[in-house]
Amino acid sequence: MKYIREQDVVGDRIGPPHQRVIRHLITPETMGSKNIWFGTSSVDPGFTSNAHAHEDQEEVFYCVSGRGRIRVDDEELPLEPGVAVYVPPKSVHQLINDGTEILKVASAVSPPFIAEKYKRDHLIKD
Repeated sequence: MKYIREQDVVGDRIGPPHQRVIRHLITPETMGSKNIWFGTSSVDPGFTSNAHAHEDQEEVFYCVSGRGRIRVDDEELPLEPGVAVYVPPKSVHQLINDGTEILKVASAVSPPFIAEKYKRDHLIKD
């Protein structure tokens, strides 16, 4: 068994205009997973993730805490704790925190992210 605590993972801190933290919990690099990436995104109040799509990956979001919205292609729906959303490959998606507290979602991606594509998709600079 492999075990990790979210609080021990530094993650990627992305600054404005898409201020958030993405923590990689279960990945090929951290745990040796073959078919899945699992982590969390915490979007600060008043910010959004960048709108992007994953060419080959499907993604599932589960709202852990906070409130906001999720945009998938031309559809936008509210996010609140307990809501799950499926995003098919090639669909443009974006997390929107229009609330007053951090919007935290857990997400699973399959197949797992490839480092270069992940950085490009999420606007992460080396």
